[in-house]
Amino acid sequence: MQDSSKILCFGELLLHFAPDSEGNWLHEQSLKIYLGGAEYNVAAALSQWKNSVKLLSALPENFVGNQLEIQLKHKGIEVLAEKTQGRIGTFYLSSDGDMQNASVVYDRFPSVFTQSDFETFSDDEIFSGVKWLHISTITPALSDNAFRKCLQIMKEARTRNITVSLDLNYRALLWQHQTPHKIKELMPFVNVLMGNIWSVGQFLNIPVEYKLNGSFDDENLLKQAKKTALEIKKQFPNVEKIANTFRFTNGEKVNYFATLLADEQLLVSEKYNSDKIEERVGSGDSFMAALIHGIVKGNSEQQILEDAAKVAFKKLFVKGDTIDESINIEKL
Repeated sequence: MQDSSKILCFGELLLHFAPDSEGNWLHEQSLKIYLGGAEYNVAAALSQWKNSVKLLSALPENFVGNQLEIQLKHKGIEVLAEKTQGRIGTFYLSSDGDMQNASVVYDRFPSVFTQSDFETFSDDEIFSGVKWLHISTITPALSDNAFRKCLQIMKEARTRNITVSLDLNYRALLWQHQTPHKIKELMPFVNVLMGNIWSVGQFLNIPVEYKLNGSFDDENLLKQAKKTALEIKKQFPNVEKIANTFRFTNGEKVNYFATLLADEQLLVSEKYNSDKIEERVGSGDSFMAALIHGIVKGNSEQQILEDAAKVAFKKLFVKGDTIDESINIEKL
């Protein structure tokens, strides 16, 4: 009998160039570089927490691709890499910048991922030993081939009784030339959904109906979170769990909490705040990884939510795109 224990993530591996916002990197000729990409960030966290992880991606057929593959394997991630001539995708973002606004500069078109036809591996190779498939909405935005591959492997996962999770992370710069509403085509195959009430509006055309005052302690946030989640379940009955994250920043200050709708009940996490954060990248991916980890372990719904919220908040104080050894989900 085949061991089905792996979590499969499909997405682009990126190099994150992190210049300081003052421009000293030019004078010093020194630049921080991190490995990134939404699905890779999830895979790296899950692997660190001793889950068996597989990453389906694309790498250049050169020494850069070879070294990246070695690094992923060193982190305990099994790699299925479409290999072609070309370059790895990159983006530029200082540690005080945010992926959700114009401070990010993408340099990922073309890249080996956006140019790939994703035909190297068969479904049996891709799904060998897999029990969970995770994708973010960044991946289908990158190319028609990537969108078709997302749809195809999500359908295949359904036929194989594999759980599918989707992170509705909206990046306006990636959706300039196509409609975000095409994500609705993926939704019938989703079991676990993460996002926020605003990204749901962008992708699924489910609007925010309550008047919000922009504050993290607005009671209407919870009303809207439940209303949005119930509407998602109504439209897409296969979605079993729906998580919403709420991060409010004012300068360096941050307030953070999350919700989880399961069995028609809206659970709310502890609320966190800080006067200063160190890193704005990867918090949502850390939440997603912790959500998957908790579900796979069979934890209670409230514990799953609390662990995910705490991990995501702690990530705001860890430089780079992924968690480090300081965030051990078993010792929170």
